[in-house]
Amino acid sequence: LDPTSTRRVEETIAQLKGSTTIVIVTHNMQQAARVSDTCAFFLAAQNTPGVIVEYGDTEAMFGSPRDQRTSDYVNGRFG
Repeated sequence: LDPTSTRRVEETIAQLKGSTTIVIVTHNMQQAARVSDTCAFFLAAQNTPGVIVEYGDTEAMFGSPRDQRTSDYVNGRFG
């Protein structure tokens, strides 16, 4: 999405999240950090189903992830 549309979507999420559970799937780590309270990091190896590597409070996942793979992903070392 363009920046204006992204802003509108994020504003709508902010308005609704007090009364509605919203699930978004994104590869945009900055957006995930901006709009979520809780997040999960899924990872799949080639030809295998994905697994949840880490789940929890967004600030903790981005600030001090428990799993090195999560840290590598949110800090742009792969993906």
